[in-house]
Amino acid sequence: MPKLMWDKWLGRKVTRRLQLRILPELRWNQEIWGETVRQYLTHPVRWLDSGCGWRLLGEDLDPLENELVRLAQVVIGVDLDFPHLRKHVNISRRTCASLAALPFSDASFDLITCNMVAEHLPDPLAIFREIARVLAPGGVFMVHTPNTRNYLVFANVLAKKLLPRSLILKLVGDGRAAEDIYTTHYRANNTRELRRLGESVKLKPEFVRFLTQPQPYSRFFAPVAFFELLLMRATMTRPLDRFGATIVMGFRKQSAKAAPVADAA
Repeated sequence: MPKLMWDKWLGRKVTRRLQLRILPELRWNQEIWGETVRQYLTHPVRWLDSGCGWRLLGEDLDPLENELVRLAQVVIGVDLDFPHLRKHVNISRRTCASLAALPFSDASFDLITCNMVAEHLPDPLAIFREIARVLAPGGVFMVHTPNTRNYLVFANVLAKKLLPRSLILKLVGDGRAAEDIYTTHYRANNTRELRRLGESVKLKPEFVRFLTQPQPYSRFFAPVAFFELLLMRATMTRPLDRFGATIVMGFRKQSAKAAPVADAA
């Protein structure tokens, strides 16, 4: 069957029409993440984007990215991947460094973000310790990462154990270059583990939100995509939202308590 005929009757075009009917309100995770970050930029803050890669959000979100940078007092991006860091499209102040050894003084930032990075960390506790160190008292640390309770992420974890990396790159690449796909460890990818990590370094969980992927993985075959869209819709309602594709979680560093005043002699 020619590709155009397939798309028209069984493929992506049909899936798009189904999506508009079943999930007309569906939005991209990265856009929702950016809007969540914006809520913490209502006043000028010192902001560190950790594991910043080469852009803040995703392609086609340039106006929102530029707005976020404009709202902050100062924005610094840090990443160990120098080629990606070098071509960053939003942040002008960038540092090439490991997240486990940040080259900043204690309490240097009011806001620290970590967008789709936690799943790549072999030792997330070491990174959480560094984040807590450079975060100012009262400051906020925000994480956006895949959720291992989600069916697609769970399938990816399972495939990683059973299939060669070359095949996995073809399955999950979705148009990305091979150098843009990093090794995943999934050691900080459910709410229980994220809470444990935060609390272990005195970062108090402040909120958690689950997001659904912006389109069905099976979009190339509409009959299957129909059932996946129904499943996606189910994960947008409680209590099934805990099986959403990604987790957005915020932590706040507690302010130091004032020392008690000694009684006058």
